[in-house]
Amino acid sequence: MLMAYLMSIAPRRILLPMYALSILFVLAGANTVQGATYYVATTGSDANPGSSSYPWRNPQKCAGSPVKAGDTCIVRTGTYTDRSGKGVTVYISSNSAAGTASLPITIKSEKPLGAVISIPSTHSFNAAFYINRPYYIIQGFDITGGAKTGAQHYGIAFMSSGTGGIARSNTIHHIARTTCSNSGTNNGLLVSTTSSVLVERNRIYSIGRRRTGESGCSTTMYQHDHGIYIVGASNLTVRRNVFYDTNRGFPINVYGGTTRTLSIYHNTLSGKSPTGKPLGQIMLSSAISGATIRNNISSDAENGMIIMWSLSPSNVTVSHNLSNTRVRTGSSVPSGVTFSNNFEQNTNLGFISKSTNDFRLSSTSYAINRGTTSGVPVVPDGSPDISAYEYSLQNTVSSPLTPTGLKAQ
Repeated sequence: MLMAYLMSIAPRRILLPMYALSILFVLAGANTVQGATYYVATTGSDANPGSSSYPWRNPQKCAGSPVKAGDTCIVRTGTYTDRSGKGVTVYISSNSAAGTASLPITIKSEKPLGAVISIPSTHSFNAAFYINRPYYIIQGFDITGGAKTGAQHYGIAFMSSGTGGIARSNTIHHIARTTCSNSGTNNGLLVSTTSSVLVERNRIYSIGRRRTGESGCSTTMYQHDHGIYIVGASNLTVRRNVFYDTNRGFPINVYGGTTRTLSIYHNTLSGKSPTGKPLGQIMLSSAISGATIRNNISSDAENGMIIMWSLSPSNVTVSHNLSNTRVRTGSSVPSGVTFSNNFEQNTNLGFISKSTNDFRLSSTSYAINRGTTSGVPVVPDGSPDISAYEYSLQNTVSSPLTPTGLKAQ
C-alpha cells in the first residue's frame, strides 16, 4: 500500500531520495524512455554545451534549443535572475519546445531549494517562470523577490498554452514584500485560461505588498495579492500545499472567467490579516462548473475558510474540511454549492509548532483519519488525514518540504 501511494504522487521522471531500493527500481522501470539531461550553474557559460562538466550559466537556456520533449534541465545551487531585461527569469514562450503527457520537460533544482530564482523588478510584469507551452515541470526551486512599485509580480505563471504544467515541491515566498503601492497585483502562482495543471507539495508564504503602517507605508489594497490566483482554468488540481502569511489577499483565489473541474484537497492554510481583511482563505467567485474542496485544514481564518462572492456555481462540493473558526463565511449557500461532513473545532488543531510554521501533525491532532477517500489518492491505512501532511508519512517524499524556525514577515 505504501509503495502504491508513493507511486500515485511521484513525478514521472524524478529520482526519489533513497528511502528504499525497491522504490527506485519501480520508478526506473516506469521510465522506459530517457531524454537528455542538461545542467545550469552560476560558474557556467551559455556558450557551453550544457553538460555536467560544461554547464550553461542561465536557466533561460532550459527553454531553448536543444531542449526537447522528455529532457531534463538541472539547475545547480546558486541565485539566478533575468539577464535578458524582459522581466522574466525563465520565459517558456511559443518558440520553446513543447513537452507531452508522456514526455514532459523538467526544469528542477539539483538540490531541493538550492537554486534560488529571483523575480526581476524591471517591468510592469515580472515573473520567475512564465510558462506558455505544454507539459513543463517546475520542481524544487526557492522562488522569491519582485520589488517594482505598482507592477505585477509572479512566482510561477501558467498561461493559456501551459497545458499539463506541474509546479512541485517549490517554496514561493516574499513576493513583492518591499513594495508600497495601491496598484499592481502580486501572486505566488497564476493559472490563467489553461488546463490540466497540477500544483502540489509547495510552501507558499509571505506574499504581497506592505500594509498601512508597515515600514511607514500607506496602502488601501487588502485583497489583491494571492498565494494562487486561478482565472478561467480547467481540470486544475491544487493539493498538499502549505500556505501561511498569504493574507494580503487569499491563499487560493478563484476569480474571473469560467473555472471548470477544480480540485482543491489536502492543503494546509494558516493565518489572517491583522487588519481583519480579507475574511476568508479560499475565495470562490465568478463562474465555477464542477469543483471539489476536500480534506483541507484551516487555521485562524478571520471569519471562515471559504468565502463566496458574486459566485455562479454548479456542482461545487465542500466536504471533510477542518477549521478552528468556521468552514464558510456567512450563513447563505448559493444553489449549486453543497457543504457536508465538515468539522469546526474551536481548539488547537494539533500542529507540531505553528509558531515556527511547522504544520506537520502531532499524534493528538483532530485531523488524523478524519478525511474522505473519495476523489483523492489512496493512503496506506485507507483513512486520510485532513492536512497537507499525512501523519504516518509526513517525513517522507509524499509531504511538502518542512523548513522550521521561519517567521512570517
